[in-house]
Amino acid sequence: MEIRISGGLDDQLFPFGCTLKDGRAIFCTASDCEKLYLRLYRSGRFYKKIEFPAEYRMGDVWRMAMEGIPADGSFSYTYEIDGHEAADIYGQFTEGRETFGKRAHGGRPVRTVIRESSGTVGKSLQGSRAHFIPYEDCIIYRLHVRGFTRDKSSGLSEELRGTFAGAAEMIPYIRELGANVIELMPAYEYNELERQRAGAQRINYWGFTQDAMRFAPKEAFGGEKGFRKLLEDLHGAGMELVLGMYFAGNEPEDQVLSVIRNWRLRYGIDGVHIVGYAPMKLLLNDPYLKGMKLWADSIDPSDLRRESSEGPYAKKEEKALSDSCAAAYNDSFQNDIRRFIKGDEGMVRRAMELYKDIPGAYARINYTANVSGFSLWDVFSYDRKHNEANGEHGTDGTDFNYSWNCGEEGPSRKKRINELRMRLCRNAMLLTILSLGTPLINAGDEMCHTRKGNNNSWCMDSALEWINWDDLKKHEDMVTFTRRLLDLRRSHPVFRRHEAFKQADYRVTGLPDISFHGESAWKVDLENFRRQLGICLNGDYAKRPDGSPDDSFYIAINMHWESHELSLPKLPGGKSWRQLADTSLTVPFADEAEAEPLSALSVKLAPRSIAILIGK
Repeated sequence: MEIRISGGLDDQLFPFGCTLKDGRAIFCTASDCEKLYLRLYRSGRFYKKIEFPAEYRMGDVWRMAMEGIPADGSFSYTYEIDGHEAADIYGQFTEGRETFGKRAHGGRPVRTVIRESSGTVGKSLQGSRAHFIPYEDCIIYRLHVRGFTRDKSSGLSEELRGTFAGAAEMIPYIRELGANVIELMPAYEYNELERQRAGAQRINYWGFTQDAMRFAPKEAFGGEKGFRKLLEDLHGAGMELVLGMYFAGNEPEDQVLSVIRNWRLRYGIDGVHIVGYAPMKLLLNDPYLKGMKLWADSIDPSDLRRESSEGPYAKKEEKALSDSCAAAYNDSFQNDIRRFIKGDEGMVRRAMELYKDIPGAYARINYTANVSGFSLWDVFSYDRKHNEANGEHGTDGTDFNYSWNCGEEGPSRKKRINELRMRLCRNAMLLTILSLGTPLINAGDEMCHTRKGNNNSWCMDSALEWINWDDLKKHEDMVTFTRRLLDLRRSHPVFRRHEAFKQADYRVTGLPDISFHGESAWKVDLENFRRQLGICLNGDYAKRPDGSPDDSFYIAINMHWESHELSLPKLPGGKSWRQLADTSLTVPFADEAEAEPLSALSVKLAPRSIAILIGK
């Protein structure tokens, strides 16, 4: 076997990484160094070191074409930069990190495998707008690939647990629950052994690391083949996949763009959630990413305008991205809704604003609990964080949890406390799912998963983060309640509105499009001590697929620790209010067809409960 350098690169541009073309392996990378070497490995053993020719350097970009390297995966490589060995951050396929939490090659840099891709993006997945699920129709289910099925309770074999294939096995459960968009926490080749604290190695379980090869699906999760199969199975089920990515802000913007383009063009993913640094203007103006979901933790509205440019094809005026696929994580929803549910003073007005706050140029993703912070169950089980296991003496994690332990810190054997916690969890799930935004459920919250009060479990590769699938049966009532809520949202377009409310009956139907009420109909009680609110959604302002009007709904909320009765607005056309759900009941939901009309034009609410009324 003869491996040698070949020429012909003078006037050609190649993507960074290793490109296989016409029987050659073309290596391209950027580095401000004096000398650069390619270190070749064959079947895991060092094979040869080859210096990049200076004549093929352009600025800080080094290029070299090699002949004689088979593309069968038997060869891998790293770079040697001024005497230091380094991984190719643009590498597509890796070796040495097949086991989560185990160092590659005794701690040496991870190697990039030289081989052909195992597949291509099918025509049906190449950025077609037809496959874009509108934000108002999306239900997001956020999960960590490893933690989702790593626990033995998943019932999967050892080789499937904690992998892309394991997550694919659970697609029927997620689909039956009612979610249609899966967000994966970082699933590219991140270095989970990046950080050390107090002289001890810590697992970076979440994957928000700077030392990452963001072009390569994580080998410990199943690599390229596993990721392709998961994506194929999700698309086959009519679902979308959004990949979480972390950027610290010290990466060049064109590198961020290259990473996201790679996943879109090579795999056909449906979106990305950028944690940390997010150059949204650049991404939203990129033609390759049009029709792809782009999420960030916050969005500057000025980024949602197309850049004007010169030339014959330029549009002389800046144009708003009315078809923007951007969405922002709505952290204020989480904090305000927690405070409202636990009964803080002065939250009624804020709850009204949250509910009628329809996004314009970008969507808002609503949640009551997420990856960072307390799990949903812990929001109502702990007054303070319990991060002792993190080894940072409680200095890590937010101190602003807006939580309440319901009378006892942590696990309780008291029936009264556990029933109250379950009621508050139902309240949170209801207000999140029926919010006028895009709801997100963090995996396991529908099963009352607990992290035992840890609100920053980034380093916990353990039962604290792994889903316990035994909870699926233990908390079957909560799972069923969540599923019924998602069915209700999906069945009634009145909950999936994407236009701003006018709080007026501009079509003369008998009720405003949305109206707010207190203990008396048409009068909201806004004193600081008030904790009651009625929200009426007029179904005449929402059309079913056949063009007929939807039903009207009234959400009656009592977050006070005493019972209250709310008077109801009268429905036009001889219709009557019927009670569909009550979070204070052991069986909260009734069937729509069996819901009986109320005997009076009012609804009685138990302490800290929410009722859903339907007008028929």
